[in-house]
Amino acid sequence: MNVWFRVDASSQIGVGHLMRCLALAQLLDEIGAEIVFFVNDETRAICLSRHDWIGKLKLIPTEVTEVDESNWLAEQEGFDSIRALILDGYQFSTEYRAALRKALHKVKSRLVLFDDTNNSGPLHADVIINSADNANLLNYMQTAPDAQLCLGASYRVLRREFSILPQHPFSMRNSLSIMMGGSDVNNLTIPILESLVESEFDGSVRVLTGAAYPHKEELESVIKHANLPIQHLHNCQQVAEVFCSSRLAVSAAGSSQFELLACATPSILLTVADNQVLATRSAVEQGWCQSIDLQEKMGLDALLVLVSDLWQDEQKLIEMSSKAKSLTQFNTLNEAALLTAVLGE
Repeated sequence: MNVWFRVDASSQIGVGHLMRCLALAQLLDEIGAEIVFFVNDETRAICLSRHDWIGKLKLIPTEVTEVDESNWLAEQEGFDSIRALILDGYQFSTEYRAALRKALHKVKSRLVLFDDTNNSGPLHADVIINSADNANLLNYMQTAPDAQLCLGASYRVLRREFSILPQHPFSMRNSLSIMMGGSDVNNLTIPILESLVESEFDGSVRVLTGAAYPHKEELESVIKHANLPIQHLHNCQQVAEVFCSSRLAVSAAGSSQFELLACATPSILLTVADNQVLATRSAVEQGWCQSIDLQEKMGLDALLVLVSDLWQDEQKLIEMSSKAKSLTQFNTLNEAALLTAVLGE
């Protein structure tokens, strides 16, 4: 059985879309699916940098425009025998989705769409996957009235490295981890780290940056001159191990929050866009994390205060970690339902 993916990653759009597609590809690989990713050149380089990569890579020529792309995909060898095409990315327009779905239906295949906010018009998809806890509030019946809806935590698929997690007693968690996504689109890592150094933070720090992070040299200069124990893990691919040994994490409010939850890591989630607020508020209400809105002028100052307060309150951190563990045990992946929806079985 063949399954195709269409997704991109870059320093401008981040790598979150690519990582959740990889997670689904790894799950499909376990049942024997043949996986093909159609990507641009920058995305291809990121894929090839990963030791856990699954699937063949096919490069979309630069001269193929969005208007032409659905026809180009339909002309590729094997298109007439694929079970599904998974699409993930905010850059794909409603017209693109409509044209792609039409081409897929001609060969009795289906379009599966990862979505987060339902704010891009008619979705033209056969299956919608949104694993956020608030996904059922996003009114998909209006934008995808005939789609099969895979909504909520029971459809949350994580990469293989999160399937068997190291079990560290909380007393052995000893670092503050900072992770602003695969590319740190808003360039937050450096000012956060500089502020920690200036505040004379008294713990050890691990900074995680992804393959698409564009400020590596500047960051390493800051680390070199900091009077603070800092480990920089660039293109980190042992994220589960890092999170499971973190006493506290400061993270962008993206899909990495689900990985932090799985690792029962007390966290501070940073929102930088209005479309992150609702899902982050839901996570905070669950009790395992807190949040700071960096759209506010005093956001960075508030972050430093919160980091300091939580770092010194071990009992609070233990309570947050325990709440995360209880949620993880309750919200398990409905693997059979997800695979049935994707493959149309």
